[in-house]
Amino acid sequence: MTSTTKGRKLFITDIHGEYRGLIALLAEMDYDPFTDRLTVGGDLIDRGPDSALVVRYLRTLQSMHPERVSVLTGNHEEMLSWYRSDRSKMWLIHGGEEARRSFERTFEDEAESRENLDWLRSLPMVIEDDEFVYTHAGFVPDTPLHAQSRDILWMPESEFYAYPGERILEATGGRPVVHGHTPCEFICFDGARLNCDLGSHTYAIEESRCLALVDLTGGEYAVYGCAGGQIARRRLSGGFGGVE
Repeated sequence: MTSTTKGRKLFITDIHGEYRGLIALLAEMDYDPFTDRLTVGGDLIDRGPDSALVVRYLRTLQSMHPERVSVLTGNHEEMLSWYRSDRSKMWLIHGGEEARRSFERTFEDEAESRENLDWLRSLPMVIEDDEFVYTHAGFVPDTPLHAQSRDILWMPESEFYAYPGERILEATGGRPVVHGHTPCEFICFDGARLNCDLGSHTYAIEESRCLALVDLTGGEYAVYGCAGGQIARRRLSGGFGGVE
C-alpha cells in the first residue's frame, strides 16, 4: 500500500456536542489523520455542551485532510437549516437552545459563525467507498443512493430495518450500511446494517449515554461514557456479527 491508501476506516456518529468525548476517543484509538479515514455520520450538534467546538474541529480537520475526512449531515443539521431559513423553530426544542448558546460563546464573530453554519448546511446525505455505504439514518433501496429524498435523514429504524437485508445489500452492491440516528445500548449488525449510535446526550437512560468510535477495519470500537468520561474498548465479532 502507498501512503495515500493505507490506514483504517473509522466511523463516529451522533456526537451531539460531545467535544471532550470526541477528542478522547480519537486519542484512545490513536487516530492518525494522515493515514486513517474518518467518516462522521451526522448529528454533530444539539443537546450536548459543545456543539460549536465539534463543528469547528471537524470542519478544520476536513479542510486539512479533505481526502480522508468525510462528514455527513443528520436530521439535527436539517432542523438548524430550517431554523436559519425561517421555515421552522422546532430546532430550538430539540437541543437547539444548547447549541445556540455554544455558538454564541465559542465563535468569535458573526463571520466565523456563518462560515461554520454554512458548512453544516452543505454536508452530503450519503457517502460510499469500496467497502461501505454511510448514511445518517438509512435509505430507500428502490431509489439510487445519490437521488434520495431528504426524508431519509429522519428515517425510523423500524422502517429501515423492515427491508430484508438481502434487498439492502443488492442496492449497495453487497456493501454494509454504516449509520446512526436511532440510539441503542450496543452497536448492532444484522448482516447488512451497522448501527453505531450509542445515544450521546440522547439515550433514555442518562447513565447509559455513550459515544462510540468504530474501527471498521480492525473490528473494534471505543466507547466514551458521557456522564463519567470513562472509556472502554469492545470488539465486533464475526466480521461485525454482534458484540462479544
